[in-house]
Amino acid sequence: MSNQSIFNHQLQTRLEHEINALEQRIKQLNISEENFSDWFDAQLFNAEASQPLDYVHELRQTLVSLTKATTTSRSQWLSERLAHQLGALHQALRWFEHHR
Repeated sequence: MSNQSIFNHQLQTRLEHEINALEQRIKQLNISEENFSDWFDAQLFNAEASQPLDYVHELRQTLVSLTKATTTSRSQWLSERLAHQLGALHQALRWFEHHR
């Protein structure tokens, strides 16, 4: 296995753990749809997301798409999207934790 493959696998594993941790935080906080609706720009997450765990599902979909990207430009775009999605969800959860 090449260093690039190892790095990609390690990064993918790390991101999967981070997404799982976000899912657990949402479940532990017992955030309802009403508390979490309209938090994100429609370009960042699917506008049809209504439940807090829908955002976690979309993060997972973005990660899967990233692992299957066939061009550098697509990979870069998905990497940036995933980074922005993760950052936004972390920020939303921090806000929610402090304003309960």
